[in-house]
Amino acid sequence: MRRRALVRSVLAAVAALACAGAPPAPGKARVFGTLRLVPHEGAPHPSAGGAYGSLRMRDAGLVDYSKPGFAVVYVAEDAKPGGTATIEIRDTQVETRLVPDALAIGDGGQITVVNASASAHIVSYPAAGLVKRLAARERLEIAVPAAGEQGLFLLDVPEATATLFAAPGRFAVVSTSGDYELPDLDPGATVLRAWHPRFPPVARHVDLAPDTALRVDLQMGVGIEGEATSR
Repeated sequence: MRRRALVRSVLAAVAALACAGAPPAPGKARVFGTLRLVPHEGAPHPSAGGAYGSLRMRDAGLVDYSKPGFAVVYVAEDAKPGGTATIEIRDTQVETRLVPDALAIGDGGQITVVNASASAHIVSYPAAGLVKRLAARERLEIAVPAAGEQGLFLLDVPEATATLFAAPGRFAVVSTSGDYELPDLDPGATVLRAWHPRFPPVARHVDLAPDTALRVDLQMGVGIEGEATSR
């Protein structure tokens, strides 16, 4: 009995250390947690088959609420976080696609579009006022014009689209299990926000103390309150 209790204590300590993660830099704060999708009352589960009850939604794909999919957790800051990201135009056995079809980058960053296909294609990036033909194997570098959700398209392949989220501050792409981490944030009052391409955004007001880690679990879904306070 004592041995089993000891094992349980060790496992609990290991789990706690795993959640705690690395400490923030001196004088900074760390935020971590999970993002969970919450279905609206009456929403069907994908494993049950079928579709949404509304005729207007009959062709919409069901959301698997057990998986967050592509989502971003971020804070707004005065300095633009910048960064780089690459999108490829690829030929598959079925169709030509933009890969990845969802990505995140910091405001003020730069996107590189690479035409890895065997044919020329016309790239459209409305947020930057750009329409350009890219020859096969050609590449194009584009400055991100502003923060927020944006789209990239191939005008000659209507199904080929990609969603870009440009974060106005430090950000983290949520993992497949729903976890996120924002290390080395400035202490003080801030707003933690989450973005998902299919759901309304949510925000949590938090107070960050220096040299501490704060766990903030977030929920998203239709009808979820947009802003809350965590202190």
